[in-house]
Amino acid sequence: MVFTLTILLFLFGTSVYAQPTFFHVVQPGDTLTHVASKHGVTVGELVVFNEIDEPNKIWVGDVILIPPKGYIGSEIIEGVTPGERLLLARVIYAEARGESFEGKVAVGAVIVNRVKSSSFPSTIREVVYQPGQFTPVENDILPEFPDYSSWDAALRALAGEDPSGGALFFYNPRITRYRDFWETRTVIKVIGNHNFAI
Repeated sequence: MVFTLTILLFLFGTSVYAQPTFFHVVQPGDTLTHVASKHGVTVGELVVFNEIDEPNKIWVGDVILIPPKGYIGSEIIEGVTPGERLLLARVIYAEARGESFEGKVAVGAVIVNRVKSSSFPSTIREVVYQPGQFTPVENDILPEFPDYSSWDAALRALAGEDPSGGALFFYNPRITRYRDFWETRTVIKVIGNHNFAI
């Protein structure tokens, strides 16, 4: 299932092109073989990673997500869609843009931990869009596309990496609007500007 997104090229600075590409917008004449060859992956990896039902039918404008080198394809949550992978990366980018790579993976791990917890919704989409949970979603400023580092962090979190130590929450103590709430939570790790809590 390849999904189509409207791409606004002016959203991307030139820095995107200096980094590895994590998606490919299908152009006239493209085939999965061409896309795989261009990005150094196999057709099979593209088919599995994007849940493509009919590999011979891709359409101009489709967005094909590119798995990073070394991606092992084992996710600890069943049934994660390509759209949810991208959504996770978008939230990581919005919430942890200035943080270290470890901090980005930790933010992604919090969302994954929530999906696995019986106290939260059971899909990435439901966790992300649960009211009042993530400021960029709440304020409708979630970026359409993340950077490569956030994409890589999302995939690592989905594969089970968890620098947060099992946290279900994260916040920046210097800018939080909900100090009373955070005082009720136990901080188990501090990474960069974020406290990670249970």
